Formats: sequence, C-alpha cells, structure tokens
Amino acid sequence: MSRLAAIGLALFSPALAAGGPAADGKPAGIRLPSGATATWQETRHDSSGGLGLTYRFRFVMPDLAARMPANDGPGPDFAPAEAGRGPIDIDTETGEVLGAEADAEPAPPPETVEEMPDEAAEQEADALVEGAVAPPAPDELTQDPIHADIVWLCENWALPRIASPAPRPSQIVISLASKETAFGAYDPEAVQLFEAFRLPPDRDACEWEPW
Repeated sequence: MSRLAAIGLALFSPALAAGGPAADGKPAGIRLPSGATATWQETRHDSSGGLGLTYRFRFVMPDLAARMPANDGPGPDFAPAEAGRGPIDIDTETGEVLGAEADAEPAPPPETVEEMPDEAAEQEADALVEGAVAPPAPDELTQDPIHADIVWLCENWALPRIASPAPRPSQIVISLASKETAFGAYDPEAVQLFEAFRLPPDRDACEWEPW
C-alpha cells in the first residue's frame, strides 16, 4: 500500500462515517437545520407491527424539552370555593340540606331569549360552509415543532445507512429523546418524539406517515 493511500484511509475513519464516536470517545454531534445538535444512540431492526422490516434510528437531543412548546394544561374542572361559605350537611335519610345552603333562596332559572338570526350573519355562515374551511395542508397541524429536523435526519442520515444489498426495509422510524433511554422503556423524565416514514421499494425517499 502506498503512503498516500495509507494517509487517505487514516483520514477516512469508519467510525465517523457511521456516526460513531469522535476522537475523544464521545458520540459525534449531528448539526440539524434548526441549529440543534443531536447524537446517534443506536439503530435497531425489527419486523413488529405488521409493516414489514423496520429500521429504527434513535437519537438524543439534550435540549429537546426546551424546544417543545409550553403546555399550560387544562383548566380547573371546578370553580374555587367561595370565601366565607359554611359547612353543608345533608341528611342521608330525608335528603334535607342543612347549614348555609338551606337558608339560601334558590336561584331563579336562567332566562332564555331566542333571537332571530341576522340575515347578513346567515349569509356569511352559508359562505363558510360552502367554501373550504380546512387549511390547505391539514397534516401540518399534526407535525411536531422540530419536524423538519426529523425529516432531515431520515433523508440525510438514515437513508445513506440503509444496507444494500441486504433486505430493504419498508419503514424507517426516527426517534428523538432528551436523554438516552432503553428501547421500549418509559422514562417519565425523558421527552421523546417519534416519526415514521415509508420507504418506497423503487426509490430512496422518506415519505412521512402521520401516526
């Protein structure tokens, strides 16, 4: 082997080409279109789910939780108790209510007034029904905030690593987690995202499949 060939093999590290550890032994970071950095954790192959051979590429993005939109959660189901309200006792035999609620006068039923619909408002509502109410691309509503990064990982990282001429997978699953987790295990302290892509039999392309 010539000296130039030996230098070329030394520069082209198989570990780096496969997304393995860098020179310091830590996983090499993958720079994503959003500016985030992810590291490859593992690749798994299985045929579960009845969808044929599936390649699962698992990545770790430490700041994944910070990139997710805040969720304030649902509002309270009950209004807070009124200040100064006394205890309420209910006789389980007679059903009689004792205490502060017994002395209170029953609230009158709410008045219902039927109003004739305004003609202009009626025409506007008819126009909405006849026109296209849904957005032109409703699938965009189900995409996660870093969907573009996951698509990029499928197209630019996963596809080049599909073994050939080994059996061709029919599906690719890209997962991102805020920390390393065991496959199939639930970790309440980890944020995880999953996206599935169909791999056509005649071309290398990631066709997103909403869950």
